[in-house]
Amino acid sequence: MIAPLLLGLLGSLGHCVGMCSAIVILFDRQPLFQNKLAWILAHAGRITSYILLGLLFGLFGQTLWSFERLQAIFSFLFALLAFYMASAFIGWTPSPELILTSLTQRWGRAIRAFRAASLPTSYLLGLLWGFLPCGLVLTALLTAMASANILLGALTMLVFGLATIPSLFAVKWLAGRALTRQWGRALASLAMMLFGFQFAMRGFASLGMVGHFMVGSVMFW
Repeated sequence: MIAPLLLGLLGSLGHCVGMCSAIVILFDRQPLFQNKLAWILAHAGRITSYILLGLLFGLFGQTLWSFERLQAIFSFLFALLAFYMASAFIGWTPSPELILTSLTQRWGRAIRAFRAASLPTSYLLGLLWGFLPCGLVLTALLTAMASANILLGALTMLVFGLATIPSLFAVKWLAGRALTRQWGRALASLAMMLFGFQFAMRGFASLGMVGHFMVGSVMFW
């Protein structure tokens, strides 16, 4: 669980502050979100979406990892995606959100459709927030899939979601501090490169080209 924790903490400093600051400010301007409980429910809804996605990706990984050849193919694919995300975090490649612009626009329209000022509404808004196309969430989902277990996949996304909360609560303060964001992006990029290396080595191990690396009962690849 260290991987999703670091990804959530470090990635949110650079990525979430830029990506979600507009959402946080938009919510903050609504009368409903003057109530602190509304914020708690919104984050609960967002993390609920992450857990549901974690269950789905964990199940997919659990099925996938039972086939050695497929495990190798997808491990190399995940490694490429991880390296791409690492480069996107530091601005070397376009962020995946740009590819999904039309989907993001539909998400925005769905968010604006909720007008009822009630606490349950804030939870529904959080659920929608959790399904917003996001490169950092996609990266966390790759980690959930790599767990090859439906429950571990859900737990991975729970830990990741909780780890993003501090930065999102401090978004107004962090958004104006470029140095913090640069360091956050650099550290998140480094973490993603390590994930990419782990995925690549797992692919080579699946093909019998290198041995599996175990620390106690934990398999790193």
